[in-house]
Amino acid sequence: MDKQEQLIKFGIILKSRRQALKLSLREVEKLSNVSAALITKLENGKMANFPKAITIKQLSDALKFNDELFVLADILFEPKQIKKTENTFENELRELLATKTTLNSENITQVLYFVSGLEKLQKIENL
Repeated sequence: MDKQEQLIKFGIILKSRRQALKLSLREVEKLSNVSAALITKLENGKMANFPKAITIKQLSDALKFNDELFVLADILFEPKQIKKTENTFENELRELLATKTTLNSENITQVLYFVSGLEKLQKIENL
């Protein structure tokens, strides 16, 4: 299965879940803090790569997935595309913190979700 097919499958699952919950793109945007444009691209398989871990976590929470999106993304990733978790974690955390001028309880919660998601991905990688 090539990368584009993987992204299409990921998008189909997102869209199916959103529709099953009877949520509009705008509602998911508000719940997840992920733009409707990005959600549309993901749902239609129009992304060049899988979304970042923080984006998966935000969509996972909004669409009431448990760990399924992380597991699905990990299953669909081809081994050659997986980067070292430590480097990804550091870069993603720096990016998240760089986009916030001040940390408040919501930002701290996002960081904790992010770290939790990365720990789950790391456990899956080690299986």
